[in-house]
Amino acid sequence: MKLPLALLTALVVWGGCRSAKDDDGPAAAALTPEACAALAPVERMAVVSAELKTIGTAVKAYRGRHDGRWPTSLSVLIVERLLPAGALISAADPSGGREGGVPDRYDTWQQSAETDEANSSFLYELSGAAATWDWKSYLAGKPTLAALDTDKNGEVSWQEAKLWQFAHGDIAQTNAPAAYASNRFPVVRCYWHAYPGSKDDLTQRSVISLAADLDTVLLSQPWWEKDLLPVTLR
Repeated sequence: MKLPLALLTALVVWGGCRSAKDDDGPAAAALTPEACAALAPVERMAVVSAELKTIGTAVKAYRGRHDGRWPTSLSVLIVERLLPAGALISAADPSGGREGGVPDRYDTWQQSAETDEANSSFLYELSGAAATWDWKSYLAGKPTLAALDTDKNGEVSWQEAKLWQFAHGDIAQTNAPAAYASNRFPVVRCYWHAYPGSKDDLTQRSVISLAADLDTVLLSQPWWEKDLLPVTLR
């Protein structure tokens, strides 16, 4: 689903209000959580979208340096100077990156705490952390540990499980499981733009994600696989 005309217009206006020296990372990072919370929802979406696009550019550069491999953390983008310090803290995150990708207050949601990184507001789906969720029954084709464990360390990481999901699909797909399009599969997710009002409503499109093409930004329900019509923001 494409962005409604009114929302698209607002995003364009928001982008046009920024000065030429404002790139998509530091400019957003300079906005305080209080100021971000006071923005209209469409403006908060624009801020988070810009943050994700900046991360996407950095991931592209990382993959160019490393023979197409995905990073196993977002923090390595700062270590390799592909992002400035602080670029992983969203302006929409009142915790300042201390609570990780999923807000602590969302205690009825899957927290995915093993993927949390210091000073980061984003959930990175391709993390090198061990996958503690039930990938055995969820992934299409019911892959074995040996099939997923590409680095042969004896465990399945989020990255290994998610790249299988990307290539083969999952049981949530309404038709026969199949590979996801790169502009439909989220790799970096922000749960903060609608915080805290979305806690008890899993049908609300409250999560903004950067897709695997590292260019498309999507607005979807928390369980993105079940949202058949996510909104393309950028």
